[in-house]
Amino acid sequence: MAAGLLKCAILAAGMSSRLGPLTEHLPKSCLAIDEGVTMLERNLRILELCGFEEVLIVTGHAGHAIEDFVEQRASQTRLTTLHNSDYSVMNNIYTCYLLRDFLDEDTLIMNSDLVIGKGIVELAAEMVRTSDESFMMVDDRNPLDEESMKVHVDMDMLITRVNKSLEIEKSHGEYIGILRLSKSDIPIFLESTEGLLEAGETGLYYEDAIDRSSDKLTVRSVSTEGVPWTEVDTLADLNTARGIAKSLKSEIIT
Repeated sequence: MAAGLLKCAILAAGMSSRLGPLTEHLPKSCLAIDEGVTMLERNLRILELCGFEEVLIVTGHAGHAIEDFVEQRASQTRLTTLHNSDYSVMNNIYTCYLLRDFLDEDTLIMNSDLVIGKGIVELAAEMVRTSDESFMMVDDRNPLDEESMKVHVDMDMLITRVNKSLEIEKSHGEYIGILRLSKSDIPIFLESTEGLLEAGETGLYYEDAIDRSSDKLTVRSVSTEGVPWTEVDTLADLNTARGIAKSLKSEIIT
């Protein structure tokens, strides 16, 4: 069982080009979603409320905005940043690989463009505290589309595939971008990631490293149990996120 302090690594290096001028000079995690509260601030408040004591944010595009924010924020957590200087030529498989010295079995890996109900992080934190297993948080309630990061599972709810290209009809749900790797799975994941990067597969997602080594990993699918969430890639997503944030505003009042 996890015995150390709860940690979270937030991946925030992407260029977010689909949001156009809104993210030309700003990371999308710094976009305001509810009366000036940004995605990043909202997620940090949730992590603090759920007992996380250390957060590392991997920056890239317009990283100074996050770095300045971290420097000025009065935080209950130990809050640090790590800059990915290759963000413009490598996808998040490399951003995740940069976590190799931070990653341990007490660490959640979390995408920065999530607007989520606190219940999802509570579920994930409880899993870290009480289980030794790797797991991915999966929405098994809402309809899937071509853009969904789809997962296949076996009879024991262990993930056998994770990829956007999987058939919707055969998929169990959508991986939402919150992952914990066990002590035994971390080196397998890093080896898979390193192998893909060395082969020049720099345009992949970190999920591809999991997908390619799923026969060696033991990653459980953990349901989000219908708690509201969205990721933000487009203007339509941003509007959805603002609606969720407004409806769950009371969750983050400290």
